[in-house]
Amino acid sequence: MSIYLLKRDDRVKDIEYMEYDLDGYKFNPKQKENAPYINVRTVTIYNHKMINYLLTRKFQKKFERLSQIILQFLYQDEEDCDEGDFMILLDEVARLRSVVEIQYKKELEMEEYRDYIDKLAFLDNQVRQKLAMISYRNKLNYEVEKGRSL
Repeated sequence: MSIYLLKRDDRVKDIEYMEYDLDGYKFNPKQKENAPYINVRTVTIYNHKMINYLLTRKFQKKFERLSQIILQFLYQDEEDCDEGDFMILLDEVARLRSVVEIQYKKELEMEEYRDYIDKLAFLDNQVRQKLAMISYRNKLNYEVEKGRSL
């Protein structure tokens, strides 16, 4: 299997290529069926600005989706809420945090990395607060029902 570094030269209007052995951000692009271009399995990016841009977009999509789900649960009536739903949300926040810590830490600038961790910590804190309120309400209801049965 050949590995090439593609580089565009605007003055000559050619694409140069050569074999390489460098570290960069690797990902697998989405493939469309019946596409009229070359099938690419893996892309490696070496430009640090482009890596930051791609990882920021990737994180933003995941973060927006997760925060929308969390907001729906946070503004739900407490009678409709279940502790198990919030535990699942906490697991999702922890999973996204581990992805950021393991995959993104070496590629991102430290300021962006801290920003992502702070955003996830805020979501985690909000879910834990709602979970504590629901747990307290459930214990209070249990005590009230226990007192009525005596």
